[in-house]
Amino acid sequence: MNHQTRTISDGVLRVLLIDGDEPEASRSETALRQRLGDRVHVTRVQSLAQSIRQLMETAFDAVVVELGMPDSSGVATLAGVRGAAPTVPIVVYTRDLDDATAIRALRAGAHECLGKADVPADALARMLGFAIERQRRLATLEAARVEAAHRATHDPLTGLANRELFLDQLDRALAFGSRYNRKTGLLFVDLDGFKAINDTMGHAKGDALLRVVSARLLASVRRSDAVARLGGDEFVILLPDVTSRRDVSHVKDTILESLQAAVEVTGDAAMIIEASIGSAMSPLDGATAQDLLDAADSDMYREKYERRRGRMLTPMAGVAAVGSDDEDALEIADSVSHRRESRLRAALAQGEFEVFYQPILDVVADRIVAAEALLRWRDPDRGLLSPSGFMALAEDTGLIVPIGEQVLRDACTAIVAWRRDHDVGALRVSVNLSAVQLREHGFEQRVAAILEETGCPAEALTLEVTENSTMVDGEMIMETLRALKGLGLRLVVDDFGVGHASLTFLREAPVDGIKIDRRFVSQLLVDQRDQAIVSSMVRLARGLGLDVVAEGVENAEQSQRLARLQCFEQQGRHFGEALPAFELASLLASRSRATLNNLRAWRVRRPEALGA
Repeated sequence: MNHQTRTISDGVLRVLLIDGDEPEASRSETALRQRLGDRVHVTRVQSLAQSIRQLMETAFDAVVVELGMPDSSGVATLAGVRGAAPTVPIVVYTRDLDDATAIRALRAGAHECLGKADVPADALARMLGFAIERQRRLATLEAARVEAAHRATHDPLTGLANRELFLDQLDRALAFGSRYNRKTGLLFVDLDGFKAINDTMGHAKGDALLRVVSARLLASVRRSDAVARLGGDEFVILLPDVTSRRDVSHVKDTILESLQAAVEVTGDAAMIIEASIGSAMSPLDGATAQDLLDAADSDMYREKYERRRGRMLTPMAGVAAVGSDDEDALEIADSVSHRRESRLRAALAQGEFEVFYQPILDVVADRIVAAEALLRWRDPDRGLLSPSGFMALAEDTGLIVPIGEQVLRDACTAIVAWRRDHDVGALRVSVNLSAVQLREHGFEQRVAAILEETGCPAEALTLEVTENSTMVDGEMIMETLRALKGLGLRLVVDDFGVGHASLTFLREAPVDGIKIDRRFVSQLLVDQRDQAIVSSMVRLARGLGLDVVAEGVENAEQSQRLARLQCFEQQGRHFGEALPAFELASLLASRSRATLNNLRAWRVRRPEALGA
C-alpha cells in the first residue's frame, strides 16, 4: 500500500476515475486519452467503496472524482477518498458545483475543483497536470519543513537528539513521573581520551568514531528511551519509567559491554573505546531536569576519577569509596539513603529477613487451601518490621531480587514440608513478585532452579503479580509470564481493580485467578458501589474461568457478604494473623482439615505479629 506521490518513472500517468455515471465517466476517460494518448492509464470505478479499495491496493498518480456517487455525496465523498490516499492529488470534476461546494472541497483537500457544465472534458488533462505539480511543490515544501525541524532538534553529525530536544524529553518524563509516582533514570556518557584521538588522527576520524558510538548507544537501549549528544564527546541517555537503580545500572553495563568491541575507522588500526558513565534517578537525585543532569554529571566525574586511580566499587564496598575526594566521600557516607541501603544489605547478609504465612480459606469447605508468603524484617533494634518500611528501598537498590529469591526458596521449602508431613491435600503457597523481579533477565530460569532445588511441585506454587508491574516493558514481561506459566505453576493477579488496565491484562496474561483488593472489601458493608464492584469482579472472573480470592477480610459480616456474592476463598485477620512457618505447620498438624473455628481459636495476637 503506497499513499505517497508516485514518481512517474515509466512515463505513464496512472489515474483513478471515480464516477457513477457511465456516460460521463466514458466522456472523461476519452478526453484524457485523446490528450495524453499512451501516457495515461485510467482505472474506472462507480462507487466510493470501490475507489477506497482501489486506493488501498494500488498506487495512483492522480484521482478524478465526481462528488455525487451512489453510496456517498458531496464533500463526504472527497473525505473518503482523501482518507484512503492522503498525499495523492485530487481533481473534483462534478456536475453540481457552486461556490460554497467548491470552497468546502478545496478545504477538504481537493487540488482542483471543476464543474462539468463550465469546464469541458478536454481541459481535464491540463487540470490534472496543475494538480500534480501543486502536490509536488507542496510535498517539496513539507519535506523542507520537516528537514528544517529535524535539524533544529537533532545533532547533524550523529542524528541524535540535541540538547534542546533532550531537555524537552526529560522535562516530559519527569512530569509524567511526578504525576504517576514513577522514577526516571539518566545516564551521562563521556568518552575517555577523545581529545587525543582528534589531535593525533584528525577530526574526520574522530567524527566517524562518534557516529559508531551513537549507533552502539542506540542499540543498547529500549525504543522508549532517548539518546542525545550534548556536544563534543558527551552523550546523555533518558530512561523513562524505571523501577529501580538496578534498571539504570543494567543499561549502563549493557552500554559498557557494547563499547568494548574494537572500532575500525576508515581502514586504520582498530581503536578501543573507553567511557565513563554517571547515573542518576529521580526523585532520589533530583526533581528537575537540571538537577538530574548535574547529579549524573557529578557521578560521571567521580567514576572517571576512580578509574584513573585504578579502583573499582563493588556492591558491598564501603560507600566512602564513591567520592572524588575525602570530603565528598564523607558527605556520601553520612547520607541517610546510603546508610539505609548499607543497613538493608547487612540485614540480607545476616539473615534477618523471615517469611510469615497467612492462611487462605475456602469458607464453604471450611478448610485451608493455601497460604500467602509475607516478608518480615526482624531488626534487632526495631523489632519485626512489615514490608512497607523497607520495600521501596529494596526495589530502588535492586536488593529485592536476592530478597525475593530467599522468600521464594523458603516458601517452596515450607510447602514441601507441609505436604510431606501433614494430610493437606493440594495445599498451595503464594509468593508476591516485584516489578523489578519480573524485569530481571532470566528470572524464569531462577524460579525453575528453585523448584528443582527444593523439590517443590510447580502446581503447589502460585506467583502473584500486579497489573501495574507490567506497565513498563509490557511485552517483555508478558513473555516472562508465559515462560513462568510454562513451568506449570499458577499465576494470580494481585490487587485486582486498582491497576490501570485490568480487563486488557486479564485478556492477554496467562493467569489463573484474581485477588480482590482489600480496599473494596473494607467498604463492602457501607458502600453499595464497592459491593457492586466486587460482585462484578466475581462474575467477570467466573465467566473467564478464573479463581477468585478476597483479601483483607476483617470480620464475619464481610466474610458472609463475600460468600453471598459467590466469593468463597478468603484471607485476612478475621481468620488469623500471618504466622511463622513452624506455627502454621502446628496448626495444620492439629487437624488435617482445619475448621474456621479451629483456625480462629489458633489466632496469635501478640504485638510482633503483623497482618498482610
